[in-house]
Amino acid sequence: MAKESKSKVVKKAGKVKSKKRWVQIVAPKSFDSMVLGDSLVDGADKLVGKSITVNLMTLNGDMRSQGVEIRFDVINATEGKGHAAVTGYELLPSALKRLIRRGRTKVADSFVVRTATGRLVRIKPIVITANPASSGAATTMRLAVREKAKQLVASISFDKLVQDLIDFKIQRALKDVANKVHPVKNVEVRMCSLLPEGTSEKREVSEDSRTEDFVEVVEPKADENASSDVSGDADEPVDAEQPVDGAAKDAAEESDDEADDADDGESKD
Repeated sequence: MAKESKSKVVKKAGKVKSKKRWVQIVAPKSFDSMVLGDSLVDGADKLVGKSITVNLMTLNGDMRSQGVEIRFDVINATEGKGHAAVTGYELLPSALKRLIRRGRTKVADSFVVRTATGRLVRIKPIVITANPASSGAATTMRLAVREKAKQLVASISFDKLVQDLIDFKIQRALKDVANKVHPVKNVEVRMCSLLPEGTSEKREVSEDSRTEDFVEVVEPKADENASSDVSGDADEPVDAEQPVDGAAKDAAEESDDEADDADDGESKD
């Protein structure tokens, strides 16, 4: 009996787990090595490979940056801390939705470029025109923006690319190119992501060739029942965009222009 009890004690002792503790995740020097957060792990080395997404407003304190998120991946652990590197930039859907107005064309694209350090990056820009554009003009803008983006990224590292996106340098350069084809209101980068090492460039490019152009014209909703009785289904809300004429129509157009100007003031030119 004594032997059995001793073996049980040994088995129970083998189940003892190491104590977990909170370990800090630190941003790279480009973000002043600020603390991004804490993670409860057995040791700092267990953080390697983990990802964390932080709102850009938290990083730079600028309210105008709250529509952007930056992704970090922990690449190593030293001095009891996890050190992260920038691996992604993404524009939130809510921020992009505010830029799209009636009677404009949005042209989206997705392609892979190579940085000066040899890393592959997927970029997804979007062009929003000032007025409806033809399909030919949309295709020309898409190809021009793609070529310009490849030229810009080929001469810088990924960290520098993200910083230029934050400072709106890339967007301004792409807008200048697109404006030569058709009047443009905004050019944004929906997403910029660093692809894992060892990713096949041929495979990524072949996927891009199968992707069709995404061109959409945002038109005002037609009010088919404007002249009919509005006593239909009680659960359906009445469309507030009823056609108006005369001074009321001019006032509505002026309010739309003021809203556009307000949105442009929030973004960096």
